Amino acid sequence: MAPHDERRARALAALRAAEQGSVRHESKPSVPVPAPDAGATPTRPVHPALVPLLPGGLPNGGVLTVQGSTSLLLALLATTSRDGAWVAFVGAPAVGMLAAADVGISLERTAVVPDPGPDGPAVLAALLDGMDVLVVGPRAALAAADRRRLAARTRQRDAVLVTTERWPGAHVVLDARGGAWSGADAGAGWLRRRTLSVLRTGRGAAARPVEIDVEVPVGGDVPTSFAAPTGRRAAGRDLRVA
Repeated sequence: MAPHDERRARALAALRAAEQGSVRHESKPSVPVPAPDAGATPTRPVHPALVPLLPGGLPNGGVLTVQGSTSLLLALLATTSRDGAWVAFVGAPAVGMLAAADVGISLERTAVVPDPGPDGPAVLAALLDGMDVLVVGPRAALAAADRRRLAARTRQRDAVLVTTERWPGAHVVLDARGGAWSGADAGAGWLRRRTLSVLRTGRGAAARPVEIDVEVPVGGDVPTSFAAPTGRRAAGRDLRVA
C-alpha cells in the first residue's frame, strides 16, 4: 500500500473509532498502531512568511502551542495540509471550517470533533494513530498524566500535536500578543491584512524568547518583500489567512 493510501486508511479508521465510541473507557485505543513511515521527515513545511516563527517548520513528534490568534493557528497548518497531511481539530469549536478552507486547509483531509466529552484523552490517542496533525482545543479536558501520554504517543507516531492552551514542556510556544487590521479603505472596503506581534518561547533552539512581527494579509494578496529584522524583533512576510 502506498504511503498516502496507508495514511488515508489510518485516518479513516481513527475517525470510525471516535465516531462509534469504540475508544470509550479503554486503556488502549482500538485502532491498530502502525509503525512510523520509513520516509518520515523531522518537520513539516510552513508558509515562507512563517519561517521566522518556525525556522524548521512544524516539528514531527513535537508539541506546538499557539495562543491568541486563530488566524495564526490556521496559517501554520495550511501548507502541510495542502501537501497531503491529515488534520484533526478536537475540542476547538471556535475554529471555523470556512476560515480554514479560505486559508487553504484541505477540508477533504480534515476531521472535527468539537466536544470530545469525558473520553477526550482516548479519542485523542486514537486520532494520533491516523492523523498527521492534531489540534487540541480548550474543550478537550486533559490531566497532566494525559498530556504526558499524548506527547509520548505524538513522538512515537511522528505526528504534530498543536494545542491552543498552555502545555507544560511544549517544544515551541507562539503567543500572539496583539496586532491590527488594515486595508478597509485602500482595499475598497475589505480588510486586507492582519499584523501580529508574536512572542516565541520554548525549548532547545526556541529557549531564548524573541518577539517577531508577522504581517498576515487576508484575501489572497501575498507581498513579495518584507522589512528586515531589527533588534530583538524580526519581521515575517505576508501570508493569506482567514
